[in-house]
Amino acid sequence: MSSISCPACGHDFDPASRTAAGAPDPTVLRWFRVDPGWTGEVSTDEVYGSYLRATDQAPVSRGRFVADLAYLGVEQVLDDATSVLVRD
Repeated sequence: MSSISCPACGHDFDPASRTAAGAPDPTVLRWFRVDPGWTGEVSTDEVYGSYLRATDQAPVSRGRFVADLAYLGVEQVLDDATSVLVRD
């Protein structure tokens, strides 16, 4: 199977290299494709809150959300004592 490009960020990933358990949650993937218009550094709390407000299904935990975003190429870093997500 060929790689898939995320329409939101252009990140390429190979779905065959991930198991269903390791792939991003469908609610996170849907939100990521549609919602984020942000670039640069935004607090993890703010981004996770946006996801929670946008999903109409059972949301994933914050830890799973951050892990799914990392898989999609969005890094979480500490800015002083605040966790922020960095998106190019």
